[in-house]
Amino acid sequence: MRLAFLLAPLFLAGCATANHQQLYYDAVKSVSKDNTMAQTACWGAVSEIAKGGDNTAKVNAISLAEKCKKPNVDVHAPKKNILGF
Repeated sequence: MRLAFLLAPLFLAGCATANHQQLYYDAVKSVSKDNTMAQTACWGAVSEIAKGGDNTAKVNAISLAEKCKKPNVDVHAPKKNILGF
């Protein structure tokens, strides 16, 4: 009987927690969108520099283009607790 009283709060607390999976998916989508927007802006700026400049500006624009490539950001999925909730 005591064991039931000790385990009941664990099960109830596990069932009462919010679903973190949706928050995870929203965060991944937001980070991906922000990363895409930043890379698009960077490529746009580099292409404007390359269009309007002389040969030196074009060479510098190519070196700036390498900085526009950003690695993907890792967002780790939420971990489950011992009971699997």
